[in-house]
Amino acid sequence: MSQKVVIERVLIRGAAPYLGMCATEDGQQVPLYSTNPDVVMRWLCDGWRCRYNQLRSRRTKWDRESQTAVPLNGRPDMRSDRQARLECSWLTAMPAMVLQSPNRIENTDWWSANKRRRTLKKKHRNPGMMPRFKSRHDDLYFVCWHNKGSNANYRRLNRHHGEVVITGQNPGEYRLDGQPCRYSIHIRVRVSQPIRDYTSIGVNWTRRTLVFVNDPLPIGRERTGAMVGLDRGCAHTLATSDNRFLDLPKQRLERIDREIRRRQKAQARRVNMSGKTVREYRRNPSRTYERTGREISRLYAKAHRIIDDWQHKTTSMLVHDYDLIGLEDLNLQGMSRKAKAKPDPDRPGAYLHNGQSAKHGLNHALRSAGLAGIVEKLEYKTRLTGQNRLILVNPAYTSQTCSECGYCDSRNRESQADFECKQCHMSMNADLNAANNILKRGLNHLIGLDEAEHARTEPDAQPAYRGKDASAMTCETSTR
Repeated sequence: MSQKVVIERVLIRGAAPYLGMCATEDGQQVPLYSTNPDVVMRWLCDGWRCRYNQLRSRRTKWDRESQTAVPLNGRPDMRSDRQARLECSWLTAMPAMVLQSPNRIENTDWWSANKRRRTLKKKHRNPGMMPRFKSRHDDLYFVCWHNKGSNANYRRLNRHHGEVVITGQNPGEYRLDGQPCRYSIHIRVRVSQPIRDYTSIGVNWTRRTLVFVNDPLPIGRERTGAMVGLDRGCAHTLATSDNRFLDLPKQRLERIDREIRRRQKAQARRVNMSGKTVREYRRNPSRTYERTGREISRLYAKAHRIIDDWQHKTTSMLVHDYDLIGLEDLNLQGMSRKAKAKPDPDRPGAYLHNGQSAKHGLNHALRSAGLAGIVEKLEYKTRLTGQNRLILVNPAYTSQTCSECGYCDSRNRESQADFECKQCHMSMNADLNAANNILKRGLNHLIGLDEAEHARTEPDAQPAYRGKDASAMTCETSTR
């Protein structure tokens, strides 16, 4: 996928970039120039955000009262890029490839959200919110098109370092005496691998990172003929049909979770001692409260990186070792939903016990495991190889069915970990038994025993198949 690198420093060469008009103490407007790298990078980020929001203001929303579509903010900005340069002084000297990038990005964000909402509504799931305006409180960010070498060109300096050069030009009327019109911004980055051909770069100045947006490389592998079924869960992240457990580094994650809870309790104590509500306190919080909030955010990000790294390594290993991968098609959003309230018929306004306390622990475990990320990574990695099949099977009764004789009974599973068939008396770990059932359902779908249509072998075969036991199949069968 895209390649992310760390920004080490930024150098400004050539002319001092014109940043726009600035008001003096006596109210006069004077041009503002700067060669400070931090000021220039913030100028690029703020200008990109401004143009993005100008384009977003053209979108409309449905007003139920008037039964018409109204602009999002009441005043749509219909200025073109050229008009925006002339009327907004802070955009006058912006590089063309930076100023043009919000047009496509805003359009993609908007219509992708529309497509996502339509898909989720059909599945009777929460469609989520539409994308909003970019806030000044978000990370400082901008995008620059590469456009086949027109701008944002990368140059390798040595084995572990390189630089991206973004060029721009000050307008003639704002050219300083003794300086050229053109300026160049040299962003020095640290790299760990060769940079592939890219279409654009994304700079996050808050986090000091730069992303080269490029196509993923195909995954090279040889056919092994091996097949595996995977059972996802909380006790064991993955259980395979060949009797293996693949678990997240839970000790590290639990240690981070304890640190997060300790800091959250400290924040709650400060709010309680102030005598205010949380909303009132957050309007004017103390510096310690804000610092603790930043520490909590960093810990959450660290835990997310650990989970993401483990998922990438594990899914790469599975794709490399197995030709056929069977996985249960879980409705994770439904599984982690809050339990419904049970009103007490004898006491109006009171509620019966609905098991929400126990459900809360299960929901936390499901979200901490990041089970949805495993499917997403397996889907695109099996497509990259062209030699794998990923089959998502119906998970119903896989944990209650005996993998030896096929007898299904809720009493077969004595506990979370123990499974013993009441008919053939076969006993094994419940997760491993479920993984074997998942593999069998995947094979049944493959040979057409589940009344699903047979998969075609042409390269342009449709990526999804549906049947009685198989919910979907991704990645076509290769003819090579």
